[in-house]
Amino acid sequence: MEYSLISNSEDLFDSGYNLSSLKYLRLYVLTEMRVIWNGPIQVENFQNLTQLVVAHCGKLRYIFTVTMAQNLPQLSALQIDSCVELEQIIDKDQTSSQDHLQPICFPNLTYINIWKCGSLKCVFPVTVIHGGLPRLKELNLGDLSKLEEVFEGEDSNDEEEVIRLPQFNHLKLIGLPNCASLSPVGYHFVSPSLKEIRVGGCPNITTSFSVDSKQSVHAKTQRSQSVDKIRVDESASQTVDEITVEESASAQETTWPLGSDIEWQKREGR
Repeated sequence: MEYSLISNSEDLFDSGYNLSSLKYLRLYVLTEMRVIWNGPIQVENFQNLTQLVVAHCGKLRYIFTVTMAQNLPQLSALQIDSCVELEQIIDKDQTSSQDHLQPICFPNLTYINIWKCGSLKCVFPVTVIHGGLPRLKELNLGDLSKLEEVFEGEDSNDEEEVIRLPQFNHLKLIGLPNCASLSPVGYHFVSPSLKEIRVGGCPNITTSFSVDSKQSVHAKTQRSQSVDKIRVDESASQTVDEITVEESASAQETTWPLGSDIEWQKREGR
């Protein structure tokens, strides 16, 4: 079974289903569906799932249980659109002691697209991006009015955590008015393959974006303080023209002011 067509109901699957050969699952306009999976999950279920699309499922509160998220080795594309009551991608409210023994990892997840989910507050725990998304290429988020943090977690009080995303090449953050950061303080993302950044309508974000002389993109979250204060501190010794985008011709570096709109593409030949 490569495809599955499901009628409308409050829960979609239960432990009686054998879904071990399911590859593509597309859920559209299931207005009464509250959960995708109800009851204990068999580990072999969803082992071959490669694409999951969920759209216009107005009562859905979360996409994966923790057990589901721990057992999706082939998932390569996740697309979620117009699920207005969706609060979590992974349901962290129903975890057991066994769930904590196995880390959440999506070894083949390449594309993440989430749009118009007005109740969503975060995408994944920061522990997932820290080694759990080795093949991520695209992250596109738009019109998420309550999103507070893309990868949520506790601030790092130790040395800076450098997270390298070697295959990551497209980032789009559009219309996230309450988003404070890409990650907690203390995390530093380095993306040497990033080809395009688009950030717009994210006035409160405290993650700084910069490009170094080798055209690697860096993203780091500042310590907690208002974006307006950080902007004042940044511009204390600069003119308005100079702060728009800081560029050093000799080092070929670019840094954008916090909360600003960004449209950047890597120069050809780099």
